[in-house]
Amino acid sequence: MRKRFIRIDVMLNEEEHQKLMDNVSKVGTSYSDYIRKLIMDTELKEKPDYEFYSVMKELTKIGTNLNQLAKKANSLNFIDRNEYERQAEEWKNFSNEIKRKYL
Repeated sequence: MRKRFIRIDVMLNEEEHQKLMDNVSKVGTSYSDYIRKLIMDTELKEKPDYEFYSVMKELTKIGTNLNQLAKKANSLNFIDRNEYERQAEEWKNFSNEIKRKYL
């Protein structure tokens, strides 16, 4: 069942329509969703470029390596816990910074 049942028609000139379509394309959403987000004061950000996904893929690899390192260190009963936690926290902060920038 649809939650939205009120329809609003808006007349635009060519310039306004082109601006709307350009913005919708940058955000990577439908124009209806774009307008709803504007109405609700949602922060709209441009859809990330290829570089973002490349960086996130690399961060995922780093996180996986940290997990493998921890498992191995635990199985050998040797780990510099403080250093591992510092590295993990640094990775987490960097990952969050990248997400804030691009998403």
